Amino acid sequence: MKIHLIWAQDQNGGIGKDRKLPWHIPEDLINFKKLTLHSTIVMGRKTWRSLPVKPLPDRRNVVLSSNSISDVESYKSIKQCIETLHKDDVQKIFVIGGAQIYRNFFHRSDELHITLVNIEAEEIDTYFPISMQTISSMFNKEEEFILGETAIYTRWKKNSLTT
Repeated sequence: MKIHLIWAQDQNGGIGKDRKLPWHIPEDLINFKKLTLHSTIVMGRKTWRSLPVKPLPDRRNVVLSSNSISDVESYKSIKQCIETLHKDDVQKIFVIGGAQIYRNFFHRSDELHITLVNIEAEEIDTYFPISMQTISSMFNKEEEFILGETAIYTRWKKNSLTT
């Protein structure tokens, strides 16, 4: 199973404000949907609660939480989650947040999908837990394109030195 992490961050690594995205970039949301549609997405409880639409349509929504959430596929551990998805022959998952979930999946990940937002958002309270310096040492940038006026999408693949 391939593990992909997907997120948007500002120049300082900020990813959240008051449990929401600190910006609204329609092109990034369209790209997120295009990449994750018909896939399995894995998230933490706080990310689940922050979704404006639950579940995200046309995706298998999986939540990691120490508490069960009624009517939601949820697991208490990453091990249990991965074992179940393996059993179901899931080929690829997208980890969509939050910071603690990213931290726990980062070293297992095969690809990263990072939207770099050229906005310095105010009052950011959540940051991506891994620095761009660490990302650059473990992954190679494979693709890059502009998303609207304020963002650049980048796709990174784990380099052979860290596999």
